[in-house]
Amino acid sequence: MLFARAMGFARAPELADAGQAQRIAAEALHDFRPVEAALSGDRRGALVAATDGRVALVRPFGDRWVVRIVNGAAATVDGGTLRLQVAEAMFPPALLDLGPAATGWARRL
Repeated sequence: MLFARAMGFARAPELADAGQAQRIAAEALHDFRPVEAALSGDRRGALVAATDGRVALVRPFGDRWVVRIVNGAAATVDGGTLRLQVAEAMFPPALLDLGPAATGWARRL
C-alpha cells in the first residue's frame, strides 16, 4: 500500500453527488448537456443522461475519472445492480448499484 502511494497511485475517487457526475461528463464529452444522473450506491460510478438521449458512464480509473458513452452497451440487471460491458477491449465491465432504478437505466441503453 505504501509503495503504491509512493509511486503516485491513490485510492479510487468517490463522487460527492449526482451533480459532480454531471459536471465530469459535461467536461469530458463535446456538446454533452446533462439532465439527469444516477449515482451508484458506493459512489464510485454514475450514469448521466443528456438532452440528446446519450447516456454516459462516469467511473474511476486509478485516481481519475473516465467517461464513455454507453448507448448500445450490453446491459444486464441482477437485483439492483446494473452490469455494463462496452465494446472496448481494455475497458472492464462496470457494476453500478442503482437499486430499483437499475432496470429503467438498462432500458435507456
